[in-house]
Amino acid sequence: MQNSPRNLLKTVVLRTTSLLGVSQSEERIADDSQKYWADPTTAHFRAFSHWKGDDAISQQTWHAIGQQHVNLFHELARITPLQMPVGRVIEWGCGGGANAVHFAGLGNQFVGVDLSQSTLDECAANLREAGFNNFFPVLIDVAHPEKARDLVPGPCDIFLCTYVFELIPSPAYGRRLLEIAHHLLRPGGVALVQIKYATGDWRTQPRRWGYRHNLANMTTYRIDEFWQLADSIGLKPKAVTLQPIQSLVNDERYAYFLLEKPAT
Repeated sequence: MQNSPRNLLKTVVLRTTSLLGVSQSEERIADDSQKYWADPTTAHFRAFSHWKGDDAISQQTWHAIGQQHVNLFHELARITPLQMPVGRVIEWGCGGGANAVHFAGLGNQFVGVDLSQSTLDECAANLREAGFNNFFPVLIDVAHPEKARDLVPGPCDIFLCTYVFELIPSPAYGRRLLEIAHHLLRPGGVALVQIKYATGDWRTQPRRWGYRHNLANMTTYRIDEFWQLADSIGLKPKAVTLQPIQSLVNDERYAYFLLEKPAT
């Protein structure tokens, strides 16, 4: 129940740590994050990694997540000169392939980046089952995401990143990911990036401690803050759309940004 003693205690702890400004170092959070995502036996790993079926996400919901994202991408990308099909699509945090099976057909090559080899294998299996043979997996670690610059086989036309930014160690780490996106995108390429947005409520602020307990709310941004961050890196915001409630994954406060790397 929502008001059970356990939930009330959790609320008190979260409110107290928020008011006191309790936080761990980014290095500590990154280390805890790497340990969590490297172990597929961790509690809720399959669900949070968007694996299909069993103890993860139902097959119907799994497909609906990817379908919703590809529909949103097509809707937003119409305001850019991008033409389909493209050469290369990259998904940062491909998970078990919920997005991949819908986006792989948009390009000649689909690059999936993830922290877990088992998850990359799961994504590959689901893409093969869907009839795709254009998957290029890239394994990275939390502490050194920039290594992807050397591992991705070439410039990308589309950079996709959903259900990731709320899991990263800090808002500052998000700048590093956007800089990587800018590096990997060709001029004229576009990115669809989803974040959890913060409001004036203390519950929506970045947690910055206890990764395993707070991973889905580890990092948040104000909408204007993320817009300005992307723009400062050279990824020009073209549109943003909000989902105050995301019923497919029983969550809230999702913002999707369409970002473009200028052609000149």
